[in-house]
Amino acid sequence: MRAFLAVAILAFLFGCQRTPGVKEGALYTVDDGDGFYRVVKILATDDRGVHVRMYKNRWKERPTSVDTSSLSLGQLNDPDGLGMGHLPFSKKSFVVSRPVFLQDGQVAEDELEGYRMWKDGGGGYF
Repeated sequence: MRAFLAVAILAFLFGCQRTPGVKEGALYTVDDGDGFYRVVKILATDDRGVHVRMYKNRWKERPTSVDTSSLSLGQLNDPDGLGMGHLPFSKKSFVVSRPVFLQDGQVAEDELEGYRMWKDGGGGYF
């Protein structure tokens, strides 16, 4: 937790409003704040934030490669956790998660369902 707070303070002091050069469809590893790393896919970006799909898979060490066929959102009652089909992060929050590029990818139409619902509802950011 102490490391997460230190990263958050540094991100704030050194331009947290800048988003790393993220590319729609690309996969990144992020620090989930609970001592694990997860993989996110960039669904969309806008001037206020980054929209991601967060997979349920977790690693104690940051992975340097991932078999995309093993990535899963999971089910509501999965004992090992759950992913999210759409999470809207502010640029600041995304930077604090310490994203590291993993590999290029593409966004499928069905992956944008949650993003479109969020957009139609005038949603906010984390």
